[in-house]
Amino acid sequence: MHKILFVGGGGIGGITAAHMSEKGYNVTLYDIDEQHVKKIQKDGLFIDGVKGKKTVHLNATTKLEGNFDIVFLAVKSQHTKTALENVLPYLKKDAPVVSLQNSINEELIAEKIGVDRTIGAVIGWGATNIAPGHLRQTTKGNFVIGRLDGRITPQLKEIKKMLESLTTVEITTNIMGHLWTKLIINCINAPLGAIFGVELKNMVTNKKTLPIMAALADELVRFLEYLDVKPENFENMLTVDFFKIDTLNDYKRVVMVLQTAGKQRGDLKSTMLQDIEKGRKTEIDYINGYVEKKAKKLGVATPVNGVVINMVKEIEAGKRKPSLKNADDLYKRVRIPKAWKDYDFEKDKYAEFTIFNLPL
Repeated sequence: MHKILFVGGGGIGGITAAHMSEKGYNVTLYDIDEQHVKKIQKDGLFIDGVKGKKTVHLNATTKLEGNFDIVFLAVKSQHTKTALENVLPYLKKDAPVVSLQNSINEELIAEKIGVDRTIGAVIGWGATNIAPGHLRQTTKGNFVIGRLDGRITPQLKEIKKMLESLTTVEITTNIMGHLWTKLIINCINAPLGAIFGVELKNMVTNKKTLPIMAALADELVRFLEYLDVKPENFENMLTVDFFKIDTLNDYKRVVMVLQTAGKQRGDLKSTMLQDIEKGRKTEIDYINGYVEKKAKKLGVATPVNGVVINMVKEIEAGKRKPSLKNADDLYKRVRIPKAWKDYDFEKDKYAEFTIFNLPL
């Protein structure tokens, strides 16, 4: 039986490892948080949330030993390099590394271990840490996995079966397209949730925050045109062109799409906001910052994204607090069309039909 190592016992890594362990896989959960690991060792890992409550007993440790056949990497993006360096001595020669992370860390992983051993993944569900030994699944969803070279191999199918211990899994030949689409979503929800200090449902129903969300979405989607990548559809339904805004009717359509998403995942709380509340550094440099680095390299201007990055860093530095009042400062720093700001979706009795203003 394969020896499986999970690096990072937070919401995504811990819950996935627990389900896999329940299915009989030989799983070791490695985390540097001693309190978290000791609680799991003593009482098991308690999981609650959208799929109910349960306690799972599994092997958890703060010290690595032995050799592992496969690694699932579930640490914050800023810890990717260090985590890889720490675990590489404990991996078998051809052991694959599956990235269960935000951002696009697959490039860095491939630099360290090679493209052939790197597996990308998009996580369509959410989770958070509540306390040592206690994780909560906040939303339901699936996995999408794939190799950077697009090949579908027996090993990839085996990883699919492992992850199906938790939820449905789709294999793709275009993992970079999926990763970029997911990154764009994260670039909107994660930093703006931290800046405004509210959940998604509050952002999509606020007349001040909606124009900023739309402006950021429009800018990021247009940036994708400069990349050598074919982005996948949002939620497997909407093309990225759905978020391009050239007219007021386009803006109305985007507002309706964002509000629909808010109804479906309204309780979604920004991972960056969660980090801020816990006094931790966010992944801003590896999410919006990743886009900014690519944009600068290509000579493409992304001013809204740049302002958003700076404001999150101001919050990290304690120079401002998450608040809806930050919308006023954002308006001073970025150009938002007056027609967008003036549009009152609450008074538009035809608003629900604007979603049919399809892009040409």
